[in-house]
Amino acid sequence: MFKTLRTKLLVGLTPLLAIMIGLGLWAVFMLDHLGGRIDVILRENYESVLAAEGMKEALERMDSASLFALSGQDRRAQSQFREYRSMFQKNLQKEQSNVTLKGEKELADRLATLFQTYLKRSEVFYALPMEPTERRSQFYFAELFRTFSAIKHTADQVLELNQTYMMRENLRARVAAERSRQVMIVALLGSAVIAALIALKLSRSILEPIRAVTIGARDLARGHLDQVVPATTRDELGELAQAFNTMARTIREFRQAGTARLLRAQKTAQATIDSFPDPVVVVDTDGVVERANPAARRILGVIPAEPESPIPWTPPSQLKAALDEVLSGRDGDVPAGLEHAVIFRDDGQERYFLPRVLPIRGEQGESLGAALVLSDVTKFRLVDQLKSDMVSTVSHELKTPLTSVQMAIHLLLEEVVGPLTSKQVELLVAARQDSDRLLAMVNDLLDLTRIEQGRLRLNLSPIKADELVAEAAERSASKLRDAGIELEIDEDKDLPLVLADRERMEHVFDNLIDNALQYTDRGGRLRLTARTGEDMVHFTVEDTGEGIAPEQLTRIFEKFYRVPGARHREGTGLGLSIVQEIIVAHGGQISTASHPGLGTTFTFTLPADPRKFGLSDHANGKP
Repeated sequence: MFKTLRTKLLVGLTPLLAIMIGLGLWAVFMLDHLGGRIDVILRENYESVLAAEGMKEALERMDSASLFALSGQDRRAQSQFREYRSMFQKNLQKEQSNVTLKGEKELADRLATLFQTYLKRSEVFYALPMEPTERRSQFYFAELFRTFSAIKHTADQVLELNQTYMMRENLRARVAAERSRQVMIVALLGSAVIAALIALKLSRSILEPIRAVTIGARDLARGHLDQVVPATTRDELGELAQAFNTMARTIREFRQAGTARLLRAQKTAQATIDSFPDPVVVVDTDGVVERANPAARRILGVIPAEPESPIPWTPPSQLKAALDEVLSGRDGDVPAGLEHAVIFRDDGQERYFLPRVLPIRGEQGESLGAALVLSDVTKFRLVDQLKSDMVSTVSHELKTPLTSVQMAIHLLLEEVVGPLTSKQVELLVAARQDSDRLLAMVNDLLDLTRIEQGRLRLNLSPIKADELVAEAAERSASKLRDAGIELEIDEDKDLPLVLADRERMEHVFDNLIDNALQYTDRGGRLRLTARTGEDMVHFTVEDTGEGIAPEQLTRIFEKFYRVPGARHREGTGLGLSIVQEIIVAHGGQISTASHPGLGTTFTFTLPADPRKFGLSDHANGKP
């Protein structure tokens, strides 16, 4: 019926094309519909949620100002009250101009009325004399606090109303997405059925000539070059049969010229590699370069070896270990983190590359060589550097004002500027604790940034291993005693010297001990041990605390990670990350083992004999 294969295929594929177009239009419509719903939620309800949160925050600050007034700080109280009054009014106006739900306008109007009442009563409150304080206290709890609670409750109603609507719209979007998925599944199944029917219908007219060509190709591959396939049709399949016959005749003519075919394959492989923008090098099992694209030649200076002089390639030191490992028969090295990036110069500029060494294997799994690919990650490295620089800059900028705040709080607690009331002392002590915690967080961020940027300088020197343990126990004795935790020390006799930075190791021990104290109840036990190993000294800090779940152990040394559900939540999650970086910088390793309810054990190693480890300028603190 149809004279050409193209016509047959077009007729057969038209229904599938119609289904694909329909599915595409349906997908575009549903995406646009879902996107519109999400946009409404974000543009309308989310603005109301933010406004309600802002009103609650401002109201809390205004109430805190009233408490300051009760404590005698009238000037500070009125200043804070005025500041957050404008913040409340701004958020109230935003809510009144963004009323989108039924009942929301009544709540907004009620908020405005209650807030005006609150302002009037606040004026009466601040007009009352500061002494005696009983009148202000009675008025605050009888009038002001009651109005404060009513406003806060109404703001919560606005928040709950918008959140409920957002959840409902989210559910509707999910239902629409599920419905679309079902429709698409049905359509896909229908297209599969139609495709199967078309395949059955066209199989006789298409597959038989193809099968004849396939049989001829197999015989041709076995060396039977006298193959001829009958061309029974005038369509593309007939042309294919004629092309096959022409190919067989050409192969017969060039049977003795197999090198031409090999040369073509080599050119194709080389062209494929040359198309990669990143450096690519292919070596055989002896390390001789077989392929190298222009980027590899430019950056690595590598040139494919000539067949008559197959000289193994000597890769740069950054790549040699990984390449040798793959050529020895092991699996490929595919690093993912930017910390594994290596630096090479390209056109006079330093660029960062992530090396990937992959094995090349035959059909039977035998090694045929290795492929080295350098992925350019310069942009990602610069972004990571920018992040670290930003953290470092912000931390530096925070440290100075925090130190000033600490000094001011210290002077106030020492009553240098005058006596304090018990309430003032209580507030200042809380402020001092918060500032200490903030300063510790800033110091952790600075230490981590210095480590990541390679600016951590270790002052390595031989130190007695038992001295490190004894000094750590002495520093923590009072904290352990106050916490009611028993300390045990278990050491080998004649422990060797370790190559370490004393100050940094004090940080390691103190952090691990403080971590154990935080998660160990009164009556528990803390054990410090030191054991001699081969070229290493093994230290452990073991507690009988609440322990860590097995699924959390793999992430315990990640930055900013804290164990979910732990009873104690103080800290930033940087301590163990810094500890790991310090131990690795010393040439050691750290690991952890834990059983929930039984305790946790941290084990780390330090080099035992300095003479067996080469000291670099960096390790000795030299620039």
